[in-house]
Amino acid sequence: MSVIGLGTDIVAVARMAALLDRHGERFLARCFSPEERERIAAAPPAERPAVAAARWAAKEAFLKALGGPIGHIGYRQVAVGSDLDGAPRLVLDGAAADALGHRGGRHALVSLSHEREYAVATVIIAG
Repeated sequence: MSVIGLGTDIVAVARMAALLDRHGERFLARCFSPEERERIAAAPPAERPAVAAARWAAKEAFLKALGGPIGHIGYRQVAVGSDLDGAPRLVLDGAAADALGHRGGRHALVSLSHEREYAVATVIIAG
């Protein structure tokens, strides 16, 4: 397996909390898949901004890992799901899946982490 792209993003949890307070469900529906919204809603209320921030960071990290024009990829086309063991995995749809293939990628691996103040994600695109 060869590495084709690497992307990392960090998000301030307070910034995500402010977005959720200000735009709520409208923001979530525009930027997160139904499964991601379910995961965010299932978290304890105090943890929801961190859960959303980590997923937002994963979307940004994937777009950075592509390393090319990304304006045609919508945020809902890059989603964080879980594998059978509960580990995070990227679920790509539409233009995001096409872009992965055009870059020669077969896999997009993701790692998430968050603390009180920040959430971070790293994505590796591998062929």
